[in-house]
Amino acid sequence: MFKLPGFSKLERSWILYDIANSAYILTIITVLFPIYYQTIAANIDNRTQIFAFVTAGIALTDAILAPIIGSLSDYRGNKKKFFKVFLTLGILGGLFLAVPGLSPLALIVVFIISSIGYNMSNIVYDAFLVDVTDESRMDKVSSAGYAWGYIGSMIPFAIAILPYALVTLGFLNESFEQLSVSFAFIVAIIWWYVFSQPILKDVKQVYELEHEKKPVLRSYQRLFRTFKDIKKYKMIFLFMIAYLFYIDVVNTVIRLATTLGSDLGVGVTTLLGVVVLVQVVAFPSAIIYGTLASKYGGKIMILWGIFVYAITIGITYFITEETTYLMWIVGLLVGIAQGGIQSISRSYFAKMLPAEKSNEFFGFFSVFGKFSGIISPFLLGLVINSWGTNQAVLVLYGPLAIGTLLFFFVNPNKSLAK
Repeated sequence: MFKLPGFSKLERSWILYDIANSAYILTIITVLFPIYYQTIAANIDNRTQIFAFVTAGIALTDAILAPIIGSLSDYRGNKKKFFKVFLTLGILGGLFLAVPGLSPLALIVVFIISSIGYNMSNIVYDAFLVDVTDESRMDKVSSAGYAWGYIGSMIPFAIAILPYALVTLGFLNESFEQLSVSFAFIVAIIWWYVFSQPILKDVKQVYELEHEKKPVLRSYQRLFRTFKDIKKYKMIFLFMIAYLFYIDVVNTVIRLATTLGSDLGVGVTTLLGVVVLVQVVAFPSAIIYGTLASKYGGKIMILWGIFVYAITIGITYFITEETTYLMWIVGLLVGIAQGGIQSISRSYFAKMLPAEKSNEFFGFFSVFGKFSGIISPFLLGLVINSWGTNQAVLVLYGPLAIGTLLFFFVNPNKSLAK
C-alpha cells in the first residue's frame, strides 16, 4: 500500500511504524477519546480540568520511566525486546478502551496504561533512527516518517470515524454512539498492529553495549555519569532544555485540541473537519520541512515552526461561538508547522549524538519531551476555571518564549558528536 520510493528497505520499515502509530494518535488521542470522555464524564464537575491533570500525570510517569528504559535499551538485543513489550502494552490497553460501559475512572486508568505503552515504544522507535540510516539522510527519513504518518493515518481514521459521524449528523440513533466509538478504537488498534510488523521483522539494533552484571544499577550509573559530564555534552543538554519548552506547546495542542475546542464553542462536526485539514496539510508540509532543512538547516526550520505556533495561539484567543470559523485557520497553521517541527527536532537531535549512546540520549530526549507534556496542561488546569478558556490558552506563550530564547544559543557543531 505504501511503496515509499527513494528509501531503503530498513528506512521504509522504520517509516511504516510512524504510519502505524499515527492512527492511534489521530483517532484515539486527538479526536475521539477526549470527546468520548467528556460524554461519559458529563456529570462530573471540572472534567476538562481533570483531563488536563491526567494528561500531565501521564507525561510525568513517562518522564520518570524514559531514561532508564532508554539506557537499558543500549544493551545488546534489548532495543527490540523493549519495543515489543511496550508495543504490546499499548495495543492491549487500546483494545480495552473499546470495551463498552466502562466508568469514567476505569476509562482513565486504561487510557493511562495504553498511553504509557505507546509513549515508551516511541522512545525505542526514535532511537532506531540511527540504526536504519546515516546522518546525511536523517532529516529526510525523519520527516518522511511524520509526513507519511499524517497521510497514512487518514485511511483508518476515515473508516473508523464513519459510524460516529453518522451518529453525530443524526443518521444513526444516539444509542449507537458508544458502539461507534468502540468500533473506531478497534480499527485504529488493528491498523497500529498490522503496520508495526515491518519494523519488528526488518530493523535490528546496530549500535549496542555488551551486557553487564546488575544492568539496572549500571544503567543508573551511566545516566549519572552522563549528567556528571554535562559540560562535555552541554550543547546536547541545552537543546533538550529548549526542546522541553517549545515542544510543550506542540504536545499540548495535539492532546488537548478537541477538548479546548469544545470549551470554546466549536461543534463536533467542525472539530472533525479541522482534524482532517490538519492531516492533509501536514503531509506535504513535513516533507517540505525536511527538504528545506537540508538546504537551510534544521535550526531555521524549527524557529519557523515556533513562529507559526505563536500566531496560532493568538488566533485561538479570539475563538468564540460566533467566530468558530477561526478554528479552520488554526487547523491550517497547525498542519503547516506540527509535523515539521517534530520531525526536524528529532533528526536535529539525532545528528548531535554519539551513535553508540543513542538509546541513552534518546531516553533523556524523551524525558524532556514528556515533561513538555506536563507544563502547559498543568498550567491550563490551574487557570482555565478562573480565567476562562480563551485567556487560559495565552499561558502557552510562556514555554514557547523560553524555548525560543534557549534554542538561539544551541550550536550543534560544538556537541560531542562533532
